[in-house]
Amino acid sequence: MELLKEGEDFPFQTADASESDLDLDEVTLAAKNAFGIKYLFAWQRIVIANILDSALGLPEDTPLLQTDDSFGEDDVALQNTPALQTEASVGKADIALQTDATTTEEEESLLYRGRQIVLLPTGAGKSLCFLTPALLLKGPTLVIYPLLALMADQKRRMDSGGIESVIFRGGQSPQEREENFAKIKKGAKIIIANPEVLQNKSIVKELAACKIQHIAIDEAHCVSEWGDSFRPAYLTLGKIIEELDCKTVTAFTATASPQVLDRVSQVLFGGQSHIVRSDADRSNIRYNVIYAAAKKRLAFRLAVTEQKPLLIFCGTRAKSEDMARELALYMGCDKVKFYHAGLEKAEKTATEEWFFNKSDAVLCCTCAYGMGVDKKDIKTVIHLESPPTAESYLQESGRIARDGSIGKAILLWNYADHKKFSAYPKNSREYKMLLFAESSTCRRQVLLDALGAEEAVCSGCDVCERGGKAPFAYDLDLALSFFSLNRKMYTYTQAAALLESDFNSRDLNSFGLRIWEQEDIRSILYELEERNFIRKCLWPWKDRITCGKDMYAGIEGIYRSKKWQLLKKKERSLTEAHLKIRRSFMSNRRKLVNKIIGKIRA
Repeated sequence: MELLKEGEDFPFQTADASESDLDLDEVTLAAKNAFGIKYLFAWQRIVIANILDSALGLPEDTPLLQTDDSFGEDDVALQNTPALQTEASVGKADIALQTDATTTEEEESLLYRGRQIVLLPTGAGKSLCFLTPALLLKGPTLVIYPLLALMADQKRRMDSGGIESVIFRGGQSPQEREENFAKIKKGAKIIIANPEVLQNKSIVKELAACKIQHIAIDEAHCVSEWGDSFRPAYLTLGKIIEELDCKTVTAFTATASPQVLDRVSQVLFGGQSHIVRSDADRSNIRYNVIYAAAKKRLAFRLAVTEQKPLLIFCGTRAKSEDMARELALYMGCDKVKFYHAGLEKAEKTATEEWFFNKSDAVLCCTCAYGMGVDKKDIKTVIHLESPPTAESYLQESGRIARDGSIGKAILLWNYADHKKFSAYPKNSREYKMLLFAESSTCRRQVLLDALGAEEAVCSGCDVCERGGKAPFAYDLDLALSFFSLNRKMYTYTQAAALLESDFNSRDLNSFGLRIWEQEDIRSILYELEERNFIRKCLWPWKDRITCGKDMYAGIEGIYRSKKWQLLKKKERSLTEAHLKIRRSFMSNRRKLVNKIIGKIRA
């Protein structure tokens, strides 16, 4: 079956089990029969047990999962297999009850089982956590997704897996919705919707009559990140849950900081929820930050040289289209496409299918593709623009290597990004992206710290592999090398022309492309001047470029390589030579002036 191959993110989950089907419990047997999954991880069992306990209404004297009287954090040992320990170590799951002291024991039991926020790493099989109990419950399960593309993708997978499902979205005719409700009454197990369609009171009323037993909210961090900005419908989900009279609600997300968790808990559960947390670390992802003034040109190089399939996340729809069109000129239209929320439905579907079936494809996209659409063999993710928060970055970079292979996440960073993110308060979630990009400590740990997660052994990042110091921007490095050897020789226009030729020559020799334009070079020169690495000279070398006072100073956590020390010595010798020439010139000029004055007086 194609459905729910999320388990394949950890291939050993479907390995042959030694026990016979008679030895399997009801939940494992349901997962095996429906999805071919013979093994459920501890965190999956915890979540499924909570859903079933709440929805099926266990007796009040049923003991809680191991929690202490203080309702702090308890450790649930995970049954790690050797493959899990080496490829995708999960560590432990934390369960934290957020209750108040006056809550009765019966209320605590119901709250514990029914109102949970689940944090699982991308690709850890969270769909199993709500689809498996859906097969065991008498009533339907409502699953709320943030994006139409994700809704369509899940519907396709459920249909191909033989699970009866219906989808509610905007633009449907009354007849289509009547057919959906008829299917629900006949036993459809899964109802797919988004927050906006649930603003329709008649739909909510009809759904309430269907006696929904479980509501699953996927990508729940959107409640905070989008609900407070451009999708206010997310903020009404708490009220909608009450109107549907469903006591079992599970919010799923791969990434969320403590602040986001508090906001999600407040909106969905009135602040009364518990958290099932697995380690957010994806040990098979290698994190890299590359500094470049002209990020677009570096993205071209990486798109050609890095492993594919490859995603390039762009900040806007226009940038994703421009990037795809320019890349297509070099790589061919059959290998590059773009994807964003502004495409027609047919275009989105065609692009999704194209990317899903290609092994050498490059997709330039916005975050509209980054959330939950399932292609397991993506090898590389490049961020042309930085996401706003560490949660967003972890979510989008989590698209790669969901088949258990090694994936590479590359963030392109420049001085404009530094200025943008350094303007945020140091305790803000946005500022964490600055720490991630410019810190000289492990990038993986910076991400985990931003999420309030535990320490993890780094399984791959450029800082740990390099030994702590970040290299200077590639394109700035080349430009500064040029100016250090050619002080006071060229104007901006002359230097731009020479550097364009030099950069294109290097790329032509490296991988056969001429991608640099004078506009890119001018952006490099502008940044160098703004950061006092170069400056314009005065007379007698007017408008010619020389080195600025900060050329060799390590600033803002970005450091030079050792060769800069050699260049510095060379620069000193060049400076001394220029001073000798200047002193000789000034001396000769004074002699000439004195000679002319003497003749005039005579």
